[in-house]
Amino acid sequence: MTVATQVRPDRINRCCGAKPDSKRPFTRPLTAWMAPVYHRAMSKELKTDYLIAGAGIAGVLVASKLAASGKQIILLDQGPRFTEIDRSAMLQRSKQTLNDFADYNDDLDETVVTPCNSASAGSGIAEWAPMRLFGIGGTALHFEGLMLRPREDDFNVRSLYGFGRDWPIAYSELEPWLLRAEKEVGVSGNEDNPYASSRSGPFPMPAHEFSHFDREIFGPALASLGMTGHSCPRATNSQPYGGRSACLACRICKFCPSGARYSPDRRHVPELDTHTNVTILDSVSLRRLETGPDNKDITAAHGVDVRDASTIVIRATQFIVAMGGVETPRLLMLSAAGGSHKGGLGNLGGQLGRGFSDHLNPYVTFDIGRPVGSRLGFETMICDHFRAKVDRREKPTFWMLASPAMDWFPIGVEAAAWSTHNDVLDLNALRTRIPHIATLATMTELEGEGTLELDDSALDAFGSPMAKITLPLTERDRLGPAQLHDLAPKLADAMGASHVSEVTPAEFGLGYHPSGTTAMAKTADDGVCDPNLKVFGLDNLYIVSNSVFPHMGANPPTLTIAALALRLADHLEGGNGR
Repeated sequence: MTVATQVRPDRINRCCGAKPDSKRPFTRPLTAWMAPVYHRAMSKELKTDYLIAGAGIAGVLVASKLAASGKQIILLDQGPRFTEIDRSAMLQRSKQTLNDFADYNDDLDETVVTPCNSASAGSGIAEWAPMRLFGIGGTALHFEGLMLRPREDDFNVRSLYGFGRDWPIAYSELEPWLLRAEKEVGVSGNEDNPYASSRSGPFPMPAHEFSHFDREIFGPALASLGMTGHSCPRATNSQPYGGRSACLACRICKFCPSGARYSPDRRHVPELDTHTNVTILDSVSLRRLETGPDNKDITAAHGVDVRDASTIVIRATQFIVAMGGVETPRLLMLSAAGGSHKGGLGNLGGQLGRGFSDHLNPYVTFDIGRPVGSRLGFETMICDHFRAKVDRREKPTFWMLASPAMDWFPIGVEAAAWSTHNDVLDLNALRTRIPHIATLATMTELEGEGTLELDDSALDAFGSPMAKITLPLTERDRLGPAQLHDLAPKLADAMGASHVSEVTPAEFGLGYHPSGTTAMAKTADDGVCDPNLKVFGLDNLYIVSNSVFPHMGANPPTLTIAALALRLADHLEGGNGR
């Protein structure tokens, strides 16, 4: 059986790929793990020292560092374990169907890909739809590999600028772990960013060379406006590293045939498979955590095998939840217990589900008026100017990139409009114009005024309430796209562009980086977990995810998540977190 789907170009995100939708432009045969046939199945009980729920980059890195302890570890995920054959088949079919937006979870049913709800748009509320992946490797299976660091002042936005929440740890405390994460994953970059906070060591490999467009068009335009273009840190090898080849410029980074882009299932999972004390369970949906009689610790995790609906109970000494920015807080809510945990695990101070945030990714399209070349598959130059040179008391920070558009971005609307005169489309003008088109995009921070709660009116495939996201965009949030509106004409002039499009709507690009609803804090009055990521009120439950960020700056969260995962593993085995 196959599933036919349709393209939704209006939902495409410039920076990161396609927005999710119930109808996707990829047709693919269903395998056994995609279409479970439920039958009467026996339950089973497992025991371990560490249970790690969630096998994305956070869970995998924690497991990889704990494996050497010799203690028993179970690492599980709700999604399947994709093989290289699966990856190759997805790539081939995406090319055969001319669909560059095909993705790993396109055909998985809702027993695997847990749906969630967004509050109705309007009155300042933005529509929110997730782009997270389920499977061994998590969302890092398809991520673009952006590995920007936070800035030092991202940790003190409340104290310095009067919005958001401060972190309970300083940048200086996390910086050594950021460096270790760069080495563990393999990040290419140069120390050429004049806007960056301090580093204690170099990148593990040099940055990719600037493309023709970045070197000859974007970089000079930035310089003419007093800004500096610099290398973009990426988890894509510029030279052989970690047993993976250098980038071969295949320009199909989501499936990366060469393996140059980091993916946990290619780098760390094979190593975990060699450890006899590590068990990896795919296709297990964790439904709730059970507390002990005194509600001071977790005694068991209850799950369901999505392939046959058999129940699984896992008893462990330590529990680590690494299920991402939506499923992590949702699990804590679904596990509400007696005493101080009636509103959800760790909700002693009423903070669970508060502070939901994400990034905006607005963009504009330019006709540069001359050939712009093609992409390597990703951008080689970015600019952090507006992460450092903006008054954060008044406006949000953002970073920007620009890119040739014709080989990967839907530019037909603008190109056709600019090639139409007196209601007649000039095909010769259109053919000439398309190789001249580029895009300019930003990734912009939000205040983080959203909430995540259980929606009792909408249940998932197992009868549990879905997560409901309510994300109001504040006046300050909307100043991010407004800054791009002011900047775009200036950059267009500097690049010699003949046409520039309107900026996309303010809410464009949400869904990739959900964060903030289980914030770390010094006390339960301000968050859900302590600076070592232990959930308040429970002795053996830890969480590691971007949900623990008190505030997320403009940088993508992946490197920070990886650093927190390494720091947590060190803490669990008696380290000092430094």
